[in-house]
Amino acid sequence: MERIPDLRPKPPGVGLRTVGLVLPGVRRVSAQIRPYTAWWSERNQTALHTAGPLLVVVGDSTAIGIGASAPDRGYVGLLQRSLRERDGTPTPWRVINLAQSGARVADGLDRQLPIVTELAANPATTPTVMVSLIGSNDVVWSKDTTVLRNRLRDLIGRLPRGALVGLVAGGSPRARLANRAIKEAAAEHGHQVVNPWAEPGPPPGSRLADDRFHPNDLGYTLMAKPFARALDAPEPVAETGS
Repeated sequence: MERIPDLRPKPPGVGLRTVGLVLPGVRRVSAQIRPYTAWWSERNQTALHTAGPLLVVVGDSTAIGIGASAPDRGYVGLLQRSLRERDGTPTPWRVINLAQSGARVADGLDRQLPIVTELAANPATTPTVMVSLIGSNDVVWSKDTTVLRNRLRDLIGRLPRGALVGLVAGGSPRARLANRAIKEAAAEHGHQVVNPWAEPGPPPGSRLADDRFHPNDLGYTLMAKPFARALDAPEPVAETGS
């Protein structure tokens, strides 16, 4: 592979566009999508052509860091930093972040997993750590939980063995059904389940960005902690002003 396909966010739906016309916080956070996506897209190209252990991520806007004060303050950037601190090697950890803002599980299957397969076929780009955190958008916006669960099982079954697989957010019946499918598929295929949404800490409202949907810096710091524990890496510490 000579180049990772450029990351492209999904166009916002009518509902989100309408809310953005009314709520300034939604507009402010939505304005991060294009520059944060471009930031990760550029770094993917660098990671592809350098050496070092490789973290590959399948995901949605949380992997891009939407809602954080900078794209590397999302959970992916924080996890990369924790791995670098753990190893302290001359060739630091690289990240190839395949996430797409607005992505649903079908996008992970159709757009992201084919790249994972191609990366894994080359010893220079075989993932050292594979992370998948996707499905929360489906829980919010999709109607058919049977389709969602089947797609989750399909996606998880195609990940490189030993991946870290994140649960979806929320405690609704739909989220519980999705998470049951995630846990069952992860157990079947030898993956480790991570819950990035249940870390003890301040009240949920203090973890949210201005759109009251995405995490802020503190929220992402808490999300990254269970991933770091799963890899025995130092847990990230919230920075002043998060």
